Amino acid sequence: MNSKLNFDPKLFNPLRPPSPKKGRSQTAAPPATGAGVYVYSSDIILAVNTALATERPLLVMGPPGTGKSSLAKNVAQHLGWRFYQKVVTSRTQAQDLLWTFDALRRLRDAQTAALKQGKDAAYVQPGVLWWAFDPDSAKHRGGKPSPRGPFALDPSGSAGGPNAVVLLDEIDKADPDVPNDLLGPLGDGTFEVTDIGQVITRQAQRQVLLVITSNDERELSPAFVRRCILLTLKAHDRDRLVEIACKHSDEQGKQDVDLYREIANRVVEDREAAEAAGERPPSTAEFLDTVKACRQLGLRPSSPTWDELSALALSKFRTSSPPPPPRDF
Repeated sequence: MNSKLNFDPKLFNPLRPPSPKKGRSQTAAPPATGAGVYVYSSDIILAVNTALATERPLLVMGPPGTGKSSLAKNVAQHLGWRFYQKVVTSRTQAQDLLWTFDALRRLRDAQTAALKQGKDAAYVQPGVLWWAFDPDSAKHRGGKPSPRGPFALDPSGSAGGPNAVVLLDEIDKADPDVPNDLLGPLGDGTFEVTDIGQVITRQAQRQVLLVITSNDERELSPAFVRRCILLTLKAHDRDRLVEIACKHSDEQGKQDVDLYREIANRVVEDREAAEAAGERPPSTAEFLDTVKACRQLGLRPSSPTWDELSALALSKFRTSSPPPPPRDF
């Protein structure tokens, strides 16, 4: 991957500061906070622009630690859009991304006045896609707007703005039916909250960038992948690791390029050894932790304590060890 652009990224360009102009991101909510630093390549920028232009989900695949999850939040920060996140597990159902219904609490409150008045909306919890499609109805849980509620809190923490970035993290952990069950709501931007008989529709002026990540632990259906823009991230090479370390450093840290290169060399060596042994290789996040520890503690890969530091911060999952030296008999 390289960071030199050979196209005009009209919809999203993180390499230049935003300027007020007409376009997709003109109306913006307060930007997402805590997005941190992200080092973009031309491939990533093109993929984000393509997803915005086609209004298709961006499916980001690759090994752990390549920046899949952090990409979505950083894009939201640059665009100034609301940000929603759902970490998918083996128990996640497609409906959880749209809404959930607290049937147990409703049963417990079966004799209350609220239930007698038919306020089933009080037991509805909007999911991340509902908040992205229509935050106004999500705020009122699909019920009739009333100054007395029941209100739901916007998980983005945003006060407004029509557009949103939604991260569905690790979709491959879900049952195979989950991505397929999302094809309808994602395709036409509408779904029905069956518990209250309310149809939710994404309004035309609302833009939603859906970023879906996968570690490729479970194969996704071809029908689902066909409806996505596919971005595959690979493990960062030496030069990329050094660039990332510099981006995460203060001005003084930017002078430690030789140290970053030494650690990057060790990371690549450890990665190759781990892959050959069928073990999990060190990630970019663990590389950055090691860089920080070396800078703070005055250590280098040539230091006597490097092996101990590496086991603590870098090669945590290494179970194999070099063969012992030959014995004299």
